[in-house]
Amino acid sequence: MDVALERLPNAVAKVSVTVDPADVSQAMDRAFKAVVGRYNIPGFRRGKAPRKIFERYVGRGVLLQEAAQLLVNRHFHEALEKAQVEAVGEPRINIVALEEDKPFQFDIEVEAKPPIVLEPFDDLLAEPLVVPEATEEDIQKELQALAKSQAQLVPVEDEPVAMGDHVVLKLKGYLANNEDEANEPFVEDDDYTLEVGSGLAVEGLETQLIGLKLGEPATIRLTYPENHPDVALKGQDVRFEVTVTDIKRPDVPPLDDDLASTLGYGSLQELRDVVANRVQERLTLQARSDRVAKILGKLKERVSFDLPSVLVERAIHNQMHELDNMLRRMGANLEEYLESRQISLEQLHEEMRPQAEERVKEELLLEAVARSVNLTVTDDEIRESLKPTAEAFRQSVDEWYEALERQGEIEILRTGMLISKASDYLATTVRTDDAR
Repeated sequence: MDVALERLPNAVAKVSVTVDPADVSQAMDRAFKAVVGRYNIPGFRRGKAPRKIFERYVGRGVLLQEAAQLLVNRHFHEALEKAQVEAVGEPRINIVALEEDKPFQFDIEVEAKPPIVLEPFDDLLAEPLVVPEATEEDIQKELQALAKSQAQLVPVEDEPVAMGDHVVLKLKGYLANNEDEANEPFVEDDDYTLEVGSGLAVEGLETQLIGLKLGEPATIRLTYPENHPDVALKGQDVRFEVTVTDIKRPDVPPLDDDLASTLGYGSLQELRDVVANRVQERLTLQARSDRVAKILGKLKERVSFDLPSVLVERAIHNQMHELDNMLRRMGANLEEYLESRQISLEQLHEEMRPQAEERVKEELLLEAVARSVNLTVTDDEIRESLKPTAEAFRQSVDEWYEALERQGEIEILRTGMLISKASDYLATTVRTDDAR
């Protein structure tokens, strides 16, 4: 079998395959045995007619068609492997030449990962990974956040609204060109709740609540931002007639041994040590991520390649799934999200495209990095990564591995682990002039 590779636009690979005549002859014999039983030939029991008689009554075309399918099935994966094409989309097969006793020729056109050859990039690894030390301010901020998570809301009656308070409002909103209160408000709520300073309400509303007292009516005027998701309110001047009907203030416990005990630690010092380690780990992860992003940014400037649309669409699907999961954790869903933003699913899909393209581009570059420095993922490493999941489902690692292999998931897992290895390599490797 001979193969020839042509790279077409839009990350499409065209592999032209030529199969020896001897293989074609054998395929014709197998094709005859496979199809002869499907036809009734006069004078013969089903499946017992000689091939010459069969071809006279049914035609050679039936055998050629069956033989072509057998040959394509047999040589398809071998041809892609020989041409070093990693297909990611559904292939299109085109039969170029098929005749008994002559070479069989067919073309495979398929979206494939682009061939990315990286020039030496040691210069991008010259700067060492710099991880800032966790400061006392960082640790205290984390401890305060933990204390706040244990706060109890207590009623406030004699003090005005302050930053951080949880308030309930009786609220009506009017467009500025609709000053007559007899007309319908665009929003009306007798139990509108918010946390002052959370940033979840329209910009300007929360800060203007500060200083208001319980039961005190007030008028708040503001302008909706141009990027507001509700197109009917973008850039609109509005006024809100509000009355604070309830104020609750978080009673944050002090940072002491009692708080540590509530959180499951023996002392405040033990809690502080855990928090300090947590903050330092976060700073390390951020520093690693920043270094990888910087290096990948430089590699993007040096290398250009087409992106397979299949991979981009897959990345968009994954982003949609992540968004849907996040919304469900918040008690909402994708349909409500789209309605709140006044956009369609198709529009959201296109919004996500640039980020998906960048994600695919970075993953392909990381695979190229792995190839250039000879990183690999062994079957043993994959099996080791499967242990926690296999144990959770009370199966052996071998059973779990075989199940994933039947589903075609092992190579996907291998690629993900390889990308992770390449990212770790970029995050930590320093190549100095002496090392080079």
